[in-house]
Amino acid sequence: MVRHSRSRPSTRRPPICRRQPWLIDMRNCMRRCTSTLDRAAVDVVIMKRWFKLFETASRHLQAKERGLFVVVVGCMLIAAGCMAITPYILGVLTDRLLEGRASHDVLVLLAGAYLATVAMPRILQTVALHRQSSLRVHANRSLLSSYFNYLCEQPESFFTSRNSGELSQEVTQASNDLYVIIRNFSSSIISPIVQISIAIVILALNRDLIVAAAILIYAVLFLTNNAIQGRRLMQLRDGLMEAGRKSYATLSDSISNIAVARQYNGYDFLLSRYRAVLDEDRHAQGRYWAVSLQMQIINALLFVGFFGVSFGVALYGVVHGERSVGSMVLVGAYTLTLLAPIEGLGNMLTEITQSLRTFGVFMDKLESVRPSSRRHAEVVPMSSFQPAIEFDDVSLIYPGATVPALRGISFSIAPGQQVVITGPSGAGKTSIIKALTRQYSPGTGSIRLFGQDIATIDVRTLSDRVGYVSQEVFILKDTLRFNLKIARAEASDEEILHSLEKAGLGDLVPSLPAGLDTILGNRGATLSGGQRQRLALARLFLRKPDVVVIDEGTAALDIVTEQRVLEECLTTFDGKTIVIVTHRPSAMVLGDTLIVVQDGRVEDSGKHDELRSRNGFLSRVLSGAAS
Repeated sequence: MVRHSRSRPSTRRPPICRRQPWLIDMRNCMRRCTSTLDRAAVDVVIMKRWFKLFETASRHLQAKERGLFVVVVGCMLIAAGCMAITPYILGVLTDRLLEGRASHDVLVLLAGAYLATVAMPRILQTVALHRQSSLRVHANRSLLSSYFNYLCEQPESFFTSRNSGELSQEVTQASNDLYVIIRNFSSSIISPIVQISIAIVILALNRDLIVAAAILIYAVLFLTNNAIQGRRLMQLRDGLMEAGRKSYATLSDSISNIAVARQYNGYDFLLSRYRAVLDEDRHAQGRYWAVSLQMQIINALLFVGFFGVSFGVALYGVVHGERSVGSMVLVGAYTLTLLAPIEGLGNMLTEITQSLRTFGVFMDKLESVRPSSRRHAEVVPMSSFQPAIEFDDVSLIYPGATVPALRGISFSIAPGQQVVITGPSGAGKTSIIKALTRQYSPGTGSIRLFGQDIATIDVRTLSDRVGYVSQEVFILKDTLRFNLKIARAEASDEEILHSLEKAGLGDLVPSLPAGLDTILGNRGATLSGGQRQRLALARLFLRKPDVVVIDEGTAALDIVTEQRVLEECLTTFDGKTIVIVTHRPSAMVLGDTLIVVQDGRVEDSGKHDELRSRNGFLSRVLSGAAS
């Protein structure tokens, strides 16, 4: 039988804060203080970002760009001063006209001064706008240079999680943020502060203390509203920008792979993915603009109150003979003239805080690039007593993977030695090369180049010393000349043609409509797979590396062409260390030493003739080729 217990009145006493109202007041006060301190901390962070931004920008901007910035600020200062005294001149001119006692020369002088103060800001703002645009172009050039350095420092894992559309959107957004900061600093910070300060001084001297106080109160309330709502907008903007980047990245990926949709008739499926991303973008924008609308409504109500008080006080003074008509004109003109500066200053707090945050993150990325990557490549000391390449117990696991690609790999290659690395698919051959070229950093062990740990060698030096050709060839949508000169910018046309000849592309240039100036298709679409690989080899022939690495770089060539091109490599780079990764028996005989990789480990190594009889994998490959 289930027993039900009778509930008894609770004897528990209410919380002490409920019994003591003063504790509630103290708790609420502490919450308000904490909120105030949090806002103050945010303001301090913003100021720190300003100082850090100027410090960082000064290192990335050239002298000409800093000079342009000074010109822009100077123009806006003079323009702000002119706009601030215009209402005063108008008020004086009105009084003189109504009094009828002013001389003709004084009226002409006042009219000329009024016209000058009206026209001068327009001229100076046009000059400042032109200089701002020029500054943006020059600053973007420096910004892109630093961004390219940043990208060059990144491992391949960085690019596997981001596509080109996302990275392009990132630097585009940084460029827009930079323009917002430049524009707001000159036109929305300096100019409004100068105008408001001069206006308050003139009104105070004119004994319009109530109007001057109204301007101050309006400015404080307006800025407070924008600061509070701006923090909400800043949080929402992070989601908005992330949604925009995702949308752009999805669009870029969809366009790049539209051929897949055509091949499998999957247009609707591909489009549905983009529509889903657009829906996320739309929702993010809706939340952002809802808060923005709320902020604008409050600002409009504040202005109505400010304008009503100012105009009412001025009108009351004129009606009761306490002030002149010119004084009322002065007040009315300042009321309308200061509307734009105060709004600009308030909107700036929201806009520039958002831009400072995102641009600050971007600049932190640029600052993370080691200074060595900004210098010219340094020479890695070479010694005949040190191995050219040395792997010492190297293990590598790719991001997101659970199985290591390399497991305790150890081997060494002497200077001038020609080595072939082979093994079944997925054995770890390419992983060895990716670790050597620092596309991925090993989890354990070390890799040395002529006795120096490659982790201590900057990327440009490593790229200069190691010439690398892979099965994947990157072709830019530019001229054939540009696609070759990217390997060595100072290469002459004669050297370019000679490198093409060595790569077996001697007949390519005469067949092109504009020769070396022919624009290659997107990703080399106008070239065959074999031509693209030979173009990559032609780039290699333009360089003078100490170590040559060819990772399946001839897989798209027929055996005869491959044999001829590889022999040309051995001849051109005679005396250099050469590493060839291949699965073709015809290429295995080219090396002094053969390294067989299996399951991420070095299974065997030695001369070709030694291994063909004792290594199972090599025996199977050679037997299959013979049959």
